[in-house]
Amino acid sequence: MKQNEKKGAARHPEFAANCDMLFGLMPLAIMAVYLYGPRPAVMLALALVVAVCCDFLAAQMRGRAYDGSDNSSLYFAAAFVLLLPATASYTVVAVGAATAALLGKQLFGGAGCYPFHPTALAYAVVAVSWPDQVFFFPKPFADIGLWDLSGVAMAEPVIHTLRAGGVPNIPPLDLFLGNYAGPMGASFWLVILVVSFYLLLKRRISFELPLSFLASCALVSLCLPRMASANWLDLLKYDLLSGGLVFCAVFLLCEPCTAPKNRLARVLYGLLAGFLAMMFRYYGAYELGVCFALLLANAFSGWLDRLCVRLAAKRRAKQA
Repeated sequence: MKQNEKKGAARHPEFAANCDMLFGLMPLAIMAVYLYGPRPAVMLALALVVAVCCDFLAAQMRGRAYDGSDNSSLYFAAAFVLLLPATASYTVVAVGAATAALLGKQLFGGAGCYPFHPTALAYAVVAVSWPDQVFFFPKPFADIGLWDLSGVAMAEPVIHTLRAGGVPNIPPLDLFLGNYAGPMGASFWLVILVVSFYLLLKRRISFELPLSFLASCALVSLCLPRMASANWLDLLKYDLLSGGLVFCAVFLLCEPCTAPKNRLARVLYGLLAGFLAMMFRYYGAYELGVCFALLLANAFSGWLDRLCVRLAAKRRAKQA
């Protein structure tokens, strides 16, 4: 096993990083199966198979041998599925996984060449195409069948309640553990926090990006409260811990191919992405707009890197 990992890492520098990110997603997938039954496992397996098939098809179309050590599509597909409700159809899962692998990655040249995060792109495509399946969620421990979903009661997301002028009533422990109607793998705040420490120790993510992103979201929530009469702490709690913000901050925002390389640029990038995410929440057509915000922030990644490099060069020139 270790020899295979070394061979994969030698052919693809991102191999080991993607393995660690996939390992970090495993506890979230286990929690999804615990809360919603076996269907999340089937959805995840389908997405992984579709991702591998798309990579194989792209290699054949280019006249190249399929490279099994390129595991980035597996990571993108797994992260995409965990952003969905457990009741999303298998068609949505397959289309999203294919979009991440083909349009998000292979269209731009393959691993390490994509300017936009493939997972965010896949989520945006299915959100626009099937909003009724993406933005309504079953309650935890609902009886969800593998095929028949006719008897499953659906609920609107927490953010929809905030936009409508109300304040959700979710016990703090349930909110921290993800025990409420939401994305099947992106609402387990405490689990994501533990996983983020593991990824930080492995140096797969940098602390500047998640912290600046969540700080920007918190600043917007405090400075532009949805309701002046509501408790600001309750609004901040629901704004930050619902809708997949923390999940995206750890697993999507820190993607090395789409995030800036310069440390100052990373901070600015996180602040920009957090501001855009809250603007999409406040004024966008979709409540869960963090993936749309991430795609828009991706367009500024290279420019922020160049800007910070020029500023550092000018500062050194003045000191000289």
